[in-house]
Amino acid sequence: MFGIWSKESQIKKRAKRSVAIARSLYSHNISKIAPDVGKLITDRISQTERALEDGNLKDLATKVEGLDSTVHEHLSKFRKSRLRQNIESLVIAIALALFIRTFIVQPFKIPSGSMIPTLLVGDHLLVSKFIYGTKIPFTDKIVMPIKDIKHGDVIVFTYPNYEDDPSKDGIDYIKRVIGLPGDSIDIKGRNIFINGQEVPLKFFGDFRDERTQASYDEYEEDLFGNIHRVIYLKGKDSTEKGEYIPLTKVPEGYVFVMGDNRDNSQDSRFWGLVSIQNIAGKAFIIHWSWDFSNKNVLDKVRWHRVLSLIQ
Repeated sequence: MFGIWSKESQIKKRAKRSVAIARSLYSHNISKIAPDVGKLITDRISQTERALEDGNLKDLATKVEGLDSTVHEHLSKFRKSRLRQNIESLVIAIALALFIRTFIVQPFKIPSGSMIPTLLVGDHLLVSKFIYGTKIPFTDKIVMPIKDIKHGDVIVFTYPNYEDDPSKDGIDYIKRVIGLPGDSIDIKGRNIFINGQEVPLKFFGDFRDERTQASYDEYEEDLFGNIHRVIYLKGKDSTEKGEYIPLTKVPEGYVFVMGDNRDNSQDSRFWGLVSIQNIAGKAFIIHWSWDFSNKNVLDKVRWHRVLSLIQ
């Protein structure tokens, strides 16, 4: 009983598949098929469908053989080879991956400690490419922005002054937005002043960098409502101003950025402003995190950081 049921199921499945293939090949190439051949194919399809409805397995098997033979004789030249199918699938997959990377999200890996404690070396992030608008390829035009850049956003961008250092041309950096167009910026001690207003710092505790064993003071910084953590080297009361602080006004089309590891970050204080045109997007989530310095293999994944939102 089960054998008969299995055989019946297999024959009907083969018949439906043969009909679907024949219909597809015929409909996609109808203009290239002679009328008499077209009539033969449609007759074979109809005969197979009627046999499916009647339920006579012997007759159905005969009709399927006839349909398959007709398809092989007259439509096989229109069938794509397995190699061609594989190549087309690969091309589509590559095109889709490029589209997603260019317009939707971009993966990014943290190579240095300039954004500690927010981002650690070995963190793998996703960067939203469309939130500030989509850049039309080969132009400087940005369309359909969802949100404006805000104080405190963590952004990925290409290094701005590669003319002074060609080795950094095209390299992606990640920092926090401190100043927007029109802002004045100054630093006094460890405190940032934006438009003359002091950015609040609240002492949070001690922080130790496990990679370098350096000790830091950790603070909670409130940058116009964006609350995040920053660190300063212990025993150092003033952070570096670099060449660009004080800054009278951030020009239109640019932002001023800094790392959260304030005494260990090369940023706008030292190499200048970032053009909004060079911003790839906003970092929004840590999807994976490796702790390469951990000697215990089982602890090399920082599970507590996986799928953490970036503040």
